[in-house]
Amino acid sequence: MSRGLTLGDTLSWPARYFPDKPALIAWEGGDHHTPTQRRVWTYAQLNAEVNRHAHALLALGVQKGDVVAAFLYNTPAFVFSLLAAARVGAVFNPINYRLAAQELAFILEDGQAKVLLFEKEGSEVVEKAREHGVPTAHWIYADSDAAPAFATARLDQLVRHQPATLPPVIVEENDNCILMYTSGTTGRPKGVLHTHRSKLAHNAMMHQAMTLSREDVGLAVAPLNHTAELHTSFLPRLQLGATQVLLRRFDAGEAWRLTEVEKVTHFFAAPTMVTLLLHHPDVASRDLSSLRLVEYGGASMAPHLIREWDKKVGAGLVQIYGTTEMGPCMSVLYPHEQLSHAGSAGLPSLNHDLLVARVKADGSPSDPADLAAPDEVGEILVRGPCMMGGYLNRPEANARALAFGWYHTGDLGSLDANGYLWIRDRIDHMINSGAENVYPREVEDALVEHPGVLEVAVVGEPDDTWGQVVAAHVVAKPGATLTREALDHFLLEGDRLAHYKRPRRYHFIEALPKTTSGKIQKHLLRQAG
Repeated sequence: MSRGLTLGDTLSWPARYFPDKPALIAWEGGDHHTPTQRRVWTYAQLNAEVNRHAHALLALGVQKGDVVAAFLYNTPAFVFSLLAAARVGAVFNPINYRLAAQELAFILEDGQAKVLLFEKEGSEVVEKAREHGVPTAHWIYADSDAAPAFATARLDQLVRHQPATLPPVIVEENDNCILMYTSGTTGRPKGVLHTHRSKLAHNAMMHQAMTLSREDVGLAVAPLNHTAELHTSFLPRLQLGATQVLLRRFDAGEAWRLTEVEKVTHFFAAPTMVTLLLHHPDVASRDLSSLRLVEYGGASMAPHLIREWDKKVGAGLVQIYGTTEMGPCMSVLYPHEQLSHAGSAGLPSLNHDLLVARVKADGSPSDPADLAAPDEVGEILVRGPCMMGGYLNRPEANARALAFGWYHTGDLGSLDANGYLWIRDRIDHMINSGAENVYPREVEDALVEHPGVLEVAVVGEPDDTWGQVVAAHVVAKPGATLTREALDHFLLEGDRLAHYKRPRRYHFIEALPKTTSGKIQKHLLRQAG
């Protein structure tokens, strides 16, 4: 079998042909609001650093197929270790740095991580997770100060005397390279496995969708531990030889500063981040003329927000719809379609098939042969070269999710006559109230148009009379006063929403519970309700 191209190889091409081009820029020192020190690695330097980290992993006894986990912010160590793991055939497991100790311990146990890389911020969580008796053999400290007593070694000391040559490991394109856990919006996360081949196919798809080139300067605004930032932005740009700028953690003011200082051309931001960027005062004072394209995902963007972005920023917007299981991108809505197709998730992404199948009444997997009619709501099914190999240790979940050779998203949607996808909601979010089906998404889209509403999430709550009733959890904009009566009036006037779909209960809260990628955790709202 041919060795094929691997994730570790993607760095070799720009290192060979553009060795002196800036590859990675990190601002460090101070705090995350005002970092003071700028560090730059050229492609030649990044390539050598990755090789030294790869040899360090080999020295620890890491073998092909072993899991190397990272509990890190957007740091150079994250980048070095990700690519080093790829070059020795290890499986890289980026973990959400906002998790609690028990959640971290679950992932380390489930994935059987051999190595965990961590830093000072978060070390207390790591130490508590370690006490749960997880099988991890090496606890590697990634900062340069004194390591905690429980740490096995310090990363810089492991790497310091390693050779800068390519490690002597044969890695195949169909080997697993990424283990990424789902964000857990509905409960326990599942480990999703992807091969080198699926990741490189995804890179190529994103090159087309974002019109990326080596002239781009990308800013890692969202967490690298999430599939959207890592797989739709960072890795595709890296393969082309673009310059990457790291923002340790999201901060709207620092994002705008780096956009101006580094002449950033491209970044990914979840809609919640877009809202914070638009409302930050620096959006009016910074020179943002270099910014050509911003992609967003996780939810569609309301038309009024698109217009505000056009007025204040002017960069093109691209929406992607996706899941960790598909790498993640499954469909794309391009800049010229943002208003004309507002609310749509666009057309299927390059080299992917997407259809909507009728949902089975008995709860069994939807059959791709049983197609929903145009505009009829059903389950969204996708297949293509970026599909996961499967969930780790979840045979029953695999049988359901990959039935008939298609990935069953669990999302409800419809295709219009022109093939554009319209996402309605999750199957498990659908509300049945008095024998009427209500899709929370359409209620949320109506409520967010109210000038005093910042964010809203709609769930079904148990009711003795109706079975379920529609309940809205609403976050008001600063200075706004909202009441049930005012929102009811807003929904019902002008035929915005059918009477039976309007919320019967309102919960006015300060913030919605979210994952690190900005997805709302509705299962927590149901528990609170």
